[in-house]
Amino acid sequence: MKPLLISTFVLATLGQMSGQDQSAEAQKSAEAAPAAGGRCCTVLPIGEIKNPVFLKQDIDKKEAELFIIATFDKSNYGMNFNGLSKGEGGYEIPLGWKVKVTFCNNSDVPHSLMVVEADVAERKINLGDEPYFDGATTPKPNTIGTTNKIEKFEFIPDEVGDFSLACGFPTHSANGHRIFLKIKEGLKAAAFVKPDEKKEEAN
Repeated sequence: MKPLLISTFVLATLGQMSGQDQSAEAQKSAEAAPAAGGRCCTVLPIGEIKNPVFLKQDIDKKEAELFIIATFDKSNYGMNFNGLSKGEGGYEIPLGWKVKVTFCNNSDVPHSLMVVEADVAERKINLGDEPYFDGATTPKPNTIGTTNKIEKFEFIPDEVGDFSLACGFPTHSANGHRIFLKIKEGLKAAAFVKPDEKKEEAN
C-alpha cells in the first residue's frame, strides 16, 4: 500500500504544480493582453478610441503630430485609416512643417503606411516603391507590413501637392486603403478633414 500512497502523493503534487504553472501563465498572458478598445491603440490616451484625437499640433513650432490607426473600424472591409478610406478624408498640412506620425495596426492582417503621390496610391503600389518624402514610411511597407505594432516616423514635406497616406501592402491601397495628404502653401494650421466636414465647407 505504501508505494501506491507515495505514487498518489507524487501525482497529486505534480498536478498542483502544473495547475500553478498554468495559472501563472494565464495571468502573464492576461497582463500582456492589450487593453479593451483595440490592441496597439493604447498609444492614444484612455478613452480616445471612442472619441479619438487624430491630430495634435504646435503652430509656433510648426509641427503636426498625426495618429493613424489601420483598421480603426469595419468600414471598407477593415482597410481604412481612422475610419476613412478611398482618399475620402485625410490631412491638410502647411508646407515646411515637421510631420510626426504614430501609426498602429488594429488588425491581425498586415498593414503599413507610406506617403506616395495620390495617383500612385489609386493604381497600385509596387514592391520596392519608396515614399515620396524622405523618411515618410513605416519599415518595409510593401513586403511584410506590420501587425499589432506601433511604428513612428517623421518627415518634412518640402513640396506642395496632393499625396496619399497609403497602405503599402500589395493591392491594399488600390482597394481603398488610403487617405489624402494635402500639402499646402499659406496654410496657417494643420487639419484632419472628414468627408462630411468637407461637404460642409463646400456649401
